[in-house]
Amino acid sequence: MKKIFALIVTLALLGGLAAAANFTSLGYIDVQKVFKEYKATSSAQEELGKQEASFKKEFDDSQKKLAEAEKAGKKQAELEKMKSELEAKLAPKRETLLKLNEQLTGKLQLDILEAVKVVAKKVGIDVVLDKQVVINGGMDLSEMVINQLNSK
Repeated sequence: MKKIFALIVTLALLGGLAAAANFTSLGYIDVQKVFKEYKATSSAQEELGKQEASFKKEFDDSQKKLAEAEKAGKKQAELEKMKSELEAKLAPKRETLLKLNEQLTGKLQLDILEAVKVVAKKVGIDVVLDKQVVINGGMDLSEMVINQLNSK
């Protein structure tokens, strides 16, 4: 299934490249490099890291409680009940962490997209793709996009 999906995506990208060849100008960015060098990424990762550390501490504490209960010879039914209670307590925090990750990533993506549009307009580029789908040609806009992002 994954191979079929990968084949479809590859064909779609190649079809997109063929269509893009009709444009007079093509640019590309190294998305990973842009994310890595965008200053806001590190602060977002730091914020997410704090939340993850807090969640991990609570998770580890709950695992210790379960282990202690097991060593104390609690019955299986009691252990299962305790486990489900601890999971129910952690579930909202896990959801909050996932939502925070989505929000931070979404904001970074929107910032990058906006910077790509600004840079492309400045240099007269019609189409900007991810570096991974460009086989030949095009102009690397990565550094210009990074500079645009970090100039804010």
